[in-house]
Amino acid sequence: MLAAFQLLPQMRQLQSSSSDILTELFQPDVNLVIWQRELSQRTRTYAGALSKFVDLQLVAEPEELTRLLQNRLPDAEGKAEFIADLELLSQILTCLMDCSAVGVRLKRLEKAMCPRFHTDHVAARLLVTYSGPATEWHAGTTAQSQQPYQQILTGEVALLKGSGWNGNKDGAIWHRSPHTDQPRLLLSLDPVGE
Repeated sequence: MLAAFQLLPQMRQLQSSSSDILTELFQPDVNLVIWQRELSQRTRTYAGALSKFVDLQLVAEPEELTRLLQNRLPDAEGKAEFIADLELLSQILTCLMDCSAVGVRLKRLEKAMCPRFHTDHVAARLLVTYSGPATEWHAGTTAQSQQPYQQILTGEVALLKGSGWNGNKDGAIWHRSPHTDQPRLLLSLDPVGE
């Protein structure tokens, strides 16, 4: 008797200069969407000024995020624009994922945090690199895939589908930190609550 098996659908990765692309993550055969955008000069200036900033982790509803970030981030030119961008992204994620809050991780990295290709064991994760080289990804189905890798650009918004997405155990996007000694400022947002 032959064992029954299910073929995985060919997963797609989509990119657009419109933020509307983020809703395409709900397509069953899509595991990565990238909103191709450029950061404002003031946002880039502030991200560059965070040279001594190490790590910020918190869980917040979008309405309280501005106050929390005002208190925890250092003062410098462009701070208001930087915080407004984080608030906008948290509002987008809570709306898309129908959740009440976001887990925020803003981290200054001096080396690769996750140097090997891997998938995240979450439903979805939003990533933005504010300074330095951004996340690399490939469309293969294993870490050892021979697929060439691609790189998200600094400032772009990437929404990744993880293995925790309902029915997507084997379809999560493979990604890694870039191999670089150049400092990076990485934002990660995860949906929290219902």
